[in-house]
Amino acid sequence: MIRRHALAGVLVLMMGGWLVWAWGAAGPAPAEEKALFREADRFIEILRLVQKQYVEEVETKDLFHDAIDGMLAGLDPFSTFIPEEELDEFNKATRGRFGGIGIQIGMRGGMLTVISPLEGTPAYEAGVLAGDIIVEIEGESTDGIRLDEAVKTLTGEPGTEVTITVRHVTGGLETIPITRAMIEVPTVKGLRRDENNEWVYMVDEEKKIGYVRVASFVENSVPDLRQAIERMRADGMKGLILDLRFDPGGILKTAVEMTDLFLADGVIVKTKGRATPYWEATATREGTLPHFPMVVLVNQYSASASEIVSGALQDHHRAIIIGERTFGKGSVQNVIPLKGEEAALKLTTSKYYLPSGRCIHREEDMTEEDEWGVIPDIVVPMDPEQYVALIRARREGEVIKNNGRQEPKAEPTPTPGEGGETPAPGEGGETPAAPDAESPVPSPAPGPGSPRPPAPGAEGEDAAGEEAEPFVDPQFQRALDVLRSIEVIEKYLEAA
Repeated sequence: MIRRHALAGVLVLMMGGWLVWAWGAAGPAPAEEKALFREADRFIEILRLVQKQYVEEVETKDLFHDAIDGMLAGLDPFSTFIPEEELDEFNKATRGRFGGIGIQIGMRGGMLTVISPLEGTPAYEAGVLAGDIIVEIEGESTDGIRLDEAVKTLTGEPGTEVTITVRHVTGGLETIPITRAMIEVPTVKGLRRDENNEWVYMVDEEKKIGYVRVASFVENSVPDLRQAIERMRADGMKGLILDLRFDPGGILKTAVEMTDLFLADGVIVKTKGRATPYWEATATREGTLPHFPMVVLVNQYSASASEIVSGALQDHHRAIIIGERTFGKGSVQNVIPLKGEEAALKLTTSKYYLPSGRCIHREEDMTEEDEWGVIPDIVVPMDPEQYVALIRARREGEVIKNNGRQEPKAEPTPTPGEGGETPAPGEGGETPAAPDAESPVPSPAPGPGSPRPPAPGAEGEDAAGEEAEPFVDPQFQRALDVLRSIEVIEKYLEAA
């Protein structure tokens, strides 16, 4: 029987961008108990028949665990049983540090999919990309693997090695040996690094447009973001691009506090469930930043906390949302200790709702016509090749070489930093799977100030050794164009 404890406050578990709200579990209604016992009797009967008549002897514990796993798998991808032998590792993940390779993974169509590598981690440095499908781990096929099994195999002691084989979104297979490390990565980043390896946040010096990217939501994200914005404001910032692309989410409290930076009042997010109390977070005037024009960039890999921030800012008309429809991860998992607290149940108990009442979560059977995720005000699609080029360009722009000094390039060009839907430290890798890529329109021609990182290839050259076409980030470019136009539009309206 489940011990009906109530866990105080919020327990946040960053395993692929999902968030955990800890409450107690309610028991069945009296009317349901008769049916419950009838089905329990049937289960015990089948268990005994298997024990006595199955062709080989089977451990009773394994039968029970398999039955529990099967029951939870029929609910959703995020409800799981945490047995005794895995509980210690599970608890380590909640404390904010873990040994691993630094990737976000999820299941899509039965395939183990990389949501994103963590920036600066072994997987990131080895070239693992968002959207990659992991087909083998240590030479063993991942066909039919459970998400928690994959996480357990990929994580481990720092200094040990694991080999994975991935199929990139472009179709090629690559086998990559990766040495595990302790995963601790800063999440607030700028446009590029200067000669002192400091982040540069101002994207347009003339128009005073700033840029900041949040890779995931951890405890220090809001103070770091405030510091970056205050630095830009001191330099005369008039508009801001907040990049949440490839951001899988993280701590609920951080998402609320980040939204509160830009809102003085109103609802930020609320949760509703069948057996959990209604809850909502509201903005406060204290600490709110002065108003300035703002664009938020999102894509299909923006999930959970990043959807809360972008959706709330959209509902309150505080920011213009540009990019592609977000992932749609809006369910809340409750962690319930079982008898003796030697095992636990992670169970989906409620869903997130935006201030307008929209539900973020995308169910498996939902289509593009249904309501889920955050739909941008201005849709700017990108194809898989463009995203690969963007991620590679961001990674290239962040590499620190020569004992802490960035290696000079022939024609350095600013680019928004790394693209990766990243878990925060302590995240075990259990995340919503990457949605299928859409077929987007071609990117617009580059304009002044647009980032132009090299296209995929060696040092910006194609396979024939010729200079490749420069890559243009169309979503970032559109954000620049919108912010540049605001001043012109305001002058036009004043004269009208």
